[in-house]
Amino acid sequence: MNPGPDAGGRAADAGSGLRHEDLQGGPPATDSRTIIQDYLEAATRRKWLALGVFLGVLAMITLSIVKTTPVFQARTTILVTDNNQGSLFGKEGTVFWPSGPNTANIVELLQSRSLAESVAKRLPDSALPSGSAVAARPVRNAEIIEVIASAPTRAAAVSVANAYADAYEQYDLGLSRLDVSAIRQFVENQLAVVGSRLDSSEQDLAQFKTAHKLTSIDEATRAMIERQSDLAAEYQRTLTEAKGNQAQLSFVQGRIAEEGKSMADVDAISSPLVAELKGTLNQIEVDKTNLLIRGFAPNSERIKVLDRQIDSTRARLRTESQKLITRQGFVDPAGHLNDLLESALTLNTGLASSQARQAALANALAGFDTQLERLPEAERQLARLTRDVETGRRVHSLLSERYEEARIREVGRISSVRIIDRASQARQTRPNVRSSLVAGLLLALVLAVGAVVAAENLDTAIHGQDEVERRGYAVLGSIPRLSLAGRRTKQNEAVTSHLITHTDFESSGAEAFRMLRTALAFTSAERPMRTIAVTSPGPSEGKTTVAVNLASVLAQAGSRVLLIDGDLRHPALHTLFKRGKKPGLSDLVVLNVSPAEAVFPTGLDGLSCLPCGTIPPSPADLLTLNATRALLERLETEYDYVVIDTAPVLVAADTPIIGTLADTTIMVVRADRTTLDALNRAGSAMLSGGAHLSGLVVNDVKRTGRYGRYYYYYYKYHYYRHGQQKANGVRTREGTEDEGAAPEGQG
Repeated sequence: MNPGPDAGGRAADAGSGLRHEDLQGGPPATDSRTIIQDYLEAATRRKWLALGVFLGVLAMITLSIVKTTPVFQARTTILVTDNNQGSLFGKEGTVFWPSGPNTANIVELLQSRSLAESVAKRLPDSALPSGSAVAARPVRNAEIIEVIASAPTRAAAVSVANAYADAYEQYDLGLSRLDVSAIRQFVENQLAVVGSRLDSSEQDLAQFKTAHKLTSIDEATRAMIERQSDLAAEYQRTLTEAKGNQAQLSFVQGRIAEEGKSMADVDAISSPLVAELKGTLNQIEVDKTNLLIRGFAPNSERIKVLDRQIDSTRARLRTESQKLITRQGFVDPAGHLNDLLESALTLNTGLASSQARQAALANALAGFDTQLERLPEAERQLARLTRDVETGRRVHSLLSERYEEARIREVGRISSVRIIDRASQARQTRPNVRSSLVAGLLLALVLAVGAVVAAENLDTAIHGQDEVERRGYAVLGSIPRLSLAGRRTKQNEAVTSHLITHTDFESSGAEAFRMLRTALAFTSAERPMRTIAVTSPGPSEGKTTVAVNLASVLAQAGSRVLLIDGDLRHPALHTLFKRGKKPGLSDLVVLNVSPAEAVFPTGLDGLSCLPCGTIPPSPADLLTLNATRALLERLETEYDYVVIDTAPVLVAADTPIIGTLADTTIMVVRADRTTLDALNRAGSAMLSGGAHLSGLVVNDVKRTGRYGRYYYYYYKYHYYRHGQQKANGVRTREGTEDEGAAPEGQG
């Protein structure tokens, strides 16, 4: 316990005892080997804590793996292209689709609720279990998207991944056919209307002819009717074309609104030159229509001239539109919006041209109606009915052609989605048993180490001799954990098992007390130490056992030893030796009882015992009496050694007083129980009162680990020696230095 400059001093270095200024116990001296030893010792000492934390964390990780619902993942890869270009109605209706798909929009669509509902309708309930989830991820620098489906079973994951790819393919197909489908639907509806009207007109014509006995009309009227029918068919074609352009324009405007939310309206994108070119184009279209109405053939020279003017004006209009779009400054890295805007402007121009031709044809038809009004009533009625039938037939024929064209175009539109790799198998992603176990093992190891470190930081107890020596305390001896159960001598049943040096004198524990005796002998070389007080910081730390066995080994060495029970609060020696506690120490001091009446033999050669006697109301006052000092001085003359078992320092005020009466004091600390703080306070209390402390005795040291290594080697040596003695017929006797098997238990 001597934290002097030469930290770690042994008993031989403690000749001058401990000083009061040496009790501050600085930080332990450390080197790399010491640190490693500390870690190993802490791991050994806390092995059950570490093992418990390690197994507990590992069990929780394992339980979580077992309880986790499996998740399987399947992948389907799709390629997104754009294969749909062109228009149903020629140059004026040509739509220039975007040059590439918007993969960001497609990813969002694949993860949308509407597509999930579509997939749910496609798959049966058994194939779409709860817990299914889908994610889409674009492949970098490619127009490829991975559809990743997660589900509780492998089959479900594969089914869901493929179902999403199929559903989006159908959705994209419907989207690509949207404009053409609108035109086909319009033509189909018109066919139904025109067909019904044609049937009615034919019935009316037949009934009129039957009723008026008229079967034909003159050639001039028939020629006029045929001409009017041609114009009516052309009017219907122009009307259908205008409707188609309108449908495509609505579709393109929807795409523009979707991809360019902050963009200005298409109608607002214009310039004086563009407006002039649109007006010129419309006028040329009207002039061409008027020439056709007047009977010019489509391949006539004047019509060809107008066609060339129309083509030239359209080309200029397209060029100016592109310049105008470029000047708008839209942020469009891929050119999607520019293509859409160009398509919208082209469709706008075509729609205006169709409407202009439609107006010219309507005026021409109105002129023919005026001519019919000049005919006689019956002939006029027959001509009108005949015109309606001829017009209906030609319009129906034209619409039938347009319907077939629209249907073929619709079927010809293919999806821009190509499924490259369909999901065929799924891999388990959760729980990942291998990764989870590795992570669990690492976590368990870290927490186990953390628990050991935390326990060590919170634990201030002394664990062994090396620890206190590194902190600068002088250690006289280290007593291993003793096995006391049922050990009694055959010679004297009154001697209890606490006398390990007598009941099991060949044990490592007995040898430890003999080593303590030797250490005291070295200590007393400079200062006679005949009266030895044995104390401890607190109760149950083994001071009584140390005092009894120290007195025993001193007696075994041939000395006359008196063991005094100086614990006047909780005496124990009379119980250990099966004697009464009266008369005793207090009776000798107060009542002047003769020592011969109080001291009793212990049954061990050279060892006598003085019990405590009557417990006084104030032990400290009793010990301060001069009679107490005189008694001890008298006993010193009668015995070679006087060993006093005192009360714990921190629970009794009388122990420091006994320390001043004794030549030296031994402080007993118990491994894994006594704290450094308690040791410091106890030492300070003793030294402050003027006591002389020789050093520490570390009691109850476990035999495992570094602190018990000496006892292993000693036992090995003695076992060999003891075996040789038995072989030679030599019997060991009480008081020899021979050693037997090391007992276990509390000392």
